[in-house]
Amino acid sequence: MNRPLTSNQLDQLVIRLERNHQCILRMAKKLSSYRYEPKNYEGFIKLRELRMGFKALIDDHRLAFETLNQKVLEKYEAQDRVNALLIRYQELEKEMAAYILDLQYSP
Repeated sequence: MNRPLTSNQLDQLVIRLERNHQCILRMAKKLSSYRYEPKNYEGFIKLRELRMGFKALIDDHRLAFETLNQKVLEKYEAQDRVNALLIRYQELEKEMAAYILDLQYSP
């Protein structure tokens, strides 16, 4: 038995997404900085993958905002979608950290 989201639950999910979205935008902006420019071919490939990953995640966040605001999702479906987005963000964050460390220690 799925129940629709209450306004309080909806607000909590939207706030989590908004905070996460701001972090994603900051990280995507960092990637466009000259400071994180790659020094080798593998670095360029990794940078392109990271940028594409962040772009896809930003698009998915916008879609999630739209569906949450339209209140068409059931409670558990909305929570699952938000949690999936948060997990994807954490994975991209780890990949970006690995990329930055590789950049610092590459010749």
